Amino acid sequence: SSMKKTFSLILLFCFLTVFSQKLVWKEGTKLNWSLFKSPENKMKSDSTIVSYSSCGLSYTAFKDKANNKMKVRIDATFDPSKSWKHPIKTKNLNINHEQGHFDIAEIYARKLRKEFLENVKTEKDYQLKFKLIYQVMYGEFLDYQNYYDNITKRGTNAEKQNELDAEIKAQLKKLEHYKN
Repeated sequence: SSMKKTFSLILLFCFLTVFSQKLVWKEGTKLNWSLFKSPENKMKSDSTIVSYSSCGLSYTAFKDKANNKMKVRIDATFDPSKSWKHPIKTKNLNINHEQGHFDIAEIYARKLRKEFLENVKTEKDYQLKFKLIYQVMYGEFLDYQNYYDNITKRGTNAEKQNELDAEIKAQLKKLEHYKN
């Protein structure tokens, strides 16, 4: 039965890897409620919350062997395993508030790509400038996410939600040149 044991371990491992796969923001690809896979609400203390998205920014920097220049891959990510929805209260709920969180991540991914292109040529630039730029931008990113939730009252204020949807669209458009 040691064969069986190995097999179930492999299965478990595959399941965990699939479960922790983050989605990368792509133009035209929208979130849907089936992607909110967290089994428990980690924000129980606030009874007004019916869903939340775990969105982030990730980057990998590397040296291009051909010309010795620094390159970077920056992604706006959504983590299904850390994103939660109320099974009943979200049934007929528009997902655009949560999509907004993901789109905000993409705005900051584009801002970071722009900063990188403008400021980083060498490994030294990367070490001295970009790491700091990333920290500052990440702080702004979190601030904007909070602002977005507060202004729209977590998506329950339809008028403000529409305003912010338009603002987010405009920012994505403005930074279109920096999409992946």
